[in-house]
Amino acid sequence: MKFSRMAVISALLCIGAWTAKSVAIGIAGGLDRSPLEGPLFLLGLASFVTTVVLLSLALTAGRHPGARALGVVAGVVAGAGFSIATNALVTAIRPADPSWVWSELNLWVGAALLLGLVLATHRTRSVTRA
Repeated sequence: MKFSRMAVISALLCIGAWTAKSVAIGIAGGLDRSPLEGPLFLLGLASFVTTVVLLSLALTAGRHPGARALGVVAGVVAGAGFSIATNALVTAIRPADPSWVWSELNLWVGAALLLGLVLATHRTRSVTRA
């Protein structure tokens, strides 16, 4: 299996985990009321980081191993920066009296944008190989 295809699967797992976390929060009636919140967040976070690593490996395919390792490090740093920027943006537009949904919005936006990037990369790689 190619790295770009594995990145798509990992990105979908990330979105699925964070969506399930939000459903668990909604069913429980708010933040910190569901025992599933923590494990689903960690699953989504692990999937997010895995997706970034796999995407970095897909983008550096055919390069020297040192360049690939540097690409992975740069990808993880960029992923962390992206998450921080997304959180700052959501915080900036958050209303004065937000519901729990605003606390989850940065995760949804980040996961959706990462999936879009992964799908674009996968499609470009598939078209290039064909």
